[in-house]
Amino acid sequence: MKLIAIMCLEHCSKNVRNIFKQYEVSVFSELDIRGHAPNKPISYGWWPSDGDVPNYSSLCFAIVSDEKAEEIMDGIEKISKEDGTGHPARAFLLDVQRMI
Repeated sequence: MKLIAIMCLEHCSKNVRNIFKQYEVSVFSELDIRGHAPNKPISYGWWPSDGDVPNYSSLCFAIVSDEKAEEIMDGIEKISKEDGTGHPARAFLLDVQRMI
């Protein structure tokens, strides 16, 4: 078993939920999170920033079989390569030693 977690900016969270639906993951959890990049100067629209501007993000996760986890990771990798926003979804896997 694997715990698969997918992080994305808030406006993409619907797409992540659709990924779980596409891969027939019937139970998952979602958290609203606030990300930070304090050492990265960025610009928001016309307002430049040389400090930390929080990014509102989402973290969706589920416990799935090893095979399904690999399928989802391959799907995320494909979507990330096609992403034109500069902020693709990020995913990671963790082994689940035991689940009760």
